Amino acid sequence: MLSLLLRFPIRLWIVQIRGGLVQLLSGVAVVVILSVSFVVFFVLRILLLMFLEKFRLKTRGESAEGVCVGYSSGRYGNGVVIDFRDRDARPHQMIRPSWRGALPELESPVSVVYLPGDPKVSDISPIRSLVPNAIYMAVVLPVLAAVGTSGIVLAIFIVHRVWL
Repeated sequence: MLSLLLRFPIRLWIVQIRGGLVQLLSGVAVVVILSVSFVVFFVLRILLLMFLEKFRLKTRGESAEGVCVGYSSGRYGNGVVIDFRDRDARPHQMIRPSWRGALPELESPVSVVYLPGDPKVSDISPIRSLVPNAIYMAVVLPVLAAVGTSGIVLAIFIVHRVWL
């Protein structure tokens, strides 16, 4: 009888530790899942903004002639520095990283497309076709949105099952 009484508090203590461990692990899982969902939605936002910028340049951009004034090199490869003037003859400089193909010679002309209201948003002309980008976005955006949303739903489910 005495041994039964001594074992009961120990078993109760072990059950309390297991319950606390489950809550701790579920809390960590919720934090990790919400962090992954945040990163997924952040990447989704960046991809969407990049696509919209290209779309705005393609539909509302104005052309200008620029001049290659230098080169840049960085983590993503060689780039080119281009000076151009907008329609009001104000000077602007564009640094285009990750240049594909042969770099233009110094002082050679380069065609540029820029937004009239915001000449900092510019790119080399012609803007490539947006169809491959649109197809890519039509596949990637829903997948990323589903992953992020399912992570939030899973976190809510864990909180509801363990803590409520």
